[in-house]
Amino acid sequence: MNLTINQMEIALMSHSSVDYDTSGVNSPAAVCVLFNIKAGEPCVLMIKRGSTLSHHSGEWAFPGGMSEEFDESPMHTALRETNEELGIDPSDIDVWCGMAPVETSTGFKVWPFAGRVVDQTIFTLQEREVEEVVEIPVSVFVDQMSKRTITLIRNGDTRVMTAYAYEDRIIWGASARIITNTFDIVMNAV
Repeated sequence: MNLTINQMEIALMSHSSVDYDTSGVNSPAAVCVLFNIKAGEPCVLMIKRGSTLSHHSGEWAFPGGMSEEFDESPMHTALRETNEELGIDPSDIDVWCGMAPVETSTGFKVWPFAGRVVDQTIFTLQEREVEEVVEIPVSVFVDQMSKRTITLIRNGDTRVMTAYAYEDRIIWGASARIITNTFDIVMNAV
């Protein structure tokens, strides 16, 4: 199925809001699931996290990060971190919705916010935190051929999880769960 950016916007904007209460959460974080149009095709913006970071280094993720005491809300966190990592001004992002948080194996609770970034935005990477930015066609995440099942063994614990393949990249963990949740919302609405 070929999704348009308008179909995704309508589906995600009609998604009911979630609880953004971070009280009692040890490690709250938030990310932006940003859509845009590149070469006439709707895309999702993802980053490769810096290899020297202490958490999730070298992994494919969404722009965002940990909440700070001064953040007014998880959405503020997501927009602030996206600005810090990629130089995208919050006024260049049209937030469509917040989605249910996902938990990471490292103890973070991550609130994702979907929206659209102005097309042809110029990214200014904060190079310590972001090694690469890529705009992945939405069709990759809708196409079942891109889905993979991977097995992760960490500290003697074995977990089987969904992942997505795009070119030479594997997107897994919380990022893959956020992708799955996002496109479940969209596909159930169109």
